[in-house]
Amino acid sequence: MKRYISTAGLVIASLLFTACAGEEEDIFSESAAERLNSVSDVYSARLEAAPNGWAMQLYPQNSDEYPEGCGYLLLMRFNADHTVNVAMDNVLSDNSYTSDNSVWDIITDQGPVLSFSTYNNCVHAFADPYDLIFTDSSADYNDDESGTGMGGDWEFVIVDAPEDASYMMLKGKKRGTYNLLTPVEEGVDYESYLADVKAFHSKMFSSSTPTFNVMCFADSLYKMTSASQGMPKIYPYNGDEVIDESFNPFLITRRGGEFYLRFRDAMTKNDVTVQEFKYDEEKDMFIATEDETCYIDGDNPLRFFLETLDNDTYKFSWAKSSEMSDAYATYYTNLTDAFSSVKYTLNKLYLRTLNGKTFIRVEYKYKSGGMNRSGTNDYIFTYSSDDEGITLQYKEPGSTSAETMYNALPALQELLSAMSGKWIVSAATTKFNLSTMKLTRADNSNIWFVANRN
Repeated sequence: MKRYISTAGLVIASLLFTACAGEEEDIFSESAAERLNSVSDVYSARLEAAPNGWAMQLYPQNSDEYPEGCGYLLLMRFNADHTVNVAMDNVLSDNSYTSDNSVWDIITDQGPVLSFSTYNNCVHAFADPYDLIFTDSSADYNDDESGTGMGGDWEFVIVDAPEDASYMMLKGKKRGTYNLLTPVEEGVDYESYLADVKAFHSKMFSSSTPTFNVMCFADSLYKMTSASQGMPKIYPYNGDEVIDESFNPFLITRRGGEFYLRFRDAMTKNDVTVQEFKYDEEKDMFIATEDETCYIDGDNPLRFFLETLDNDTYKFSWAKSSEMSDAYATYYTNLTDAFSSVKYTLNKLYLRTLNGKTFIRVEYKYKSGGMNRSGTNDYIFTYSSDDEGITLQYKEPGSTSAETMYNALPALQELLSAMSGKWIVSAATTKFNLSTMKLTRADNSNIWFVANRN
């Protein structure tokens, strides 16, 4: 009986296998190799569809740590002969432009996969398990990444690739990071593109100016600080910088002559989701492409100016080479000429507060006993502020030497008198970088000058 049942089972299994095999033949009219070639042809064509290649926003790891969690911009052009040219300009290339050629393929593994199948100095730099030399000089970072390196990928699952080649979304096969590709416009030189993006990032998010940015998202305000390396700290505007902190790295790209800031991770709150912001030069703000009520703004110039002025460590300086209006330049040039007439050289002026006193310091050079010497004289001012700017009022010389110089040089009297009054404080270039500030007379917009914070 057992033998009979076993034989019957074998017959049934054989029939089922035959039926399944017949169904498979009906479903797939092509062999596995033919299907693989078809998939490869489709996605190869879409990679090649951008004539001048793609800008890849590469994130080696889903981390909040520098440098492996930061984003890196790579430009890559896929050719019909399955060669690819990749270019970059970042810390892994010693902050200089570099490019390399290699071979690429479309393979199937977890779906269609873009594989950089031969070594590419740009792509594989993120996957090589080598120590990152540029982190060795700072105790803030791990000094030895041997065995891990950036820990990134060189094979990427193609998650989305629309036929119009408007974008492509790749997912790191090993790390699972999502990496967006957008087309590079025809005629755009790779080295110039990367240089422009790098200069824009440095201008907007300077490491030398400790300002914060303001993010408005879902009717809530946040501060965004420490953005110079693309790994900003984000926390509620009135929250605690440490307790409430979160990190969301971003990259800057350029499309249609305009700059875009895109975070690695989309942010969602109160049914509002944003990830990408377009820079509006007229408003000097980044506006969310998904919701125009969300934006990233720079710091308030007047707030930052007053904070700096009240700090004994810093000052605002300006010299003959500084940017200034013709009307203000007249005062400065007259003072320069007055110094020259007594065989002195006017070096610069600066406004600062020190030991509870606010003053304009005149810094100059002269020769004495055949030697070059330098000197300074301070002129005390009082100041007050409102929502628009600061009002300065000349009070007195800060020393006997300053008084002697004041009495001897009418041009100095004229300049100090011109400094008395209300000044509108604004950013010289952008609110995102207040290393330079513009002061404009409230009663005469033709009188203005630019001062450097130092």
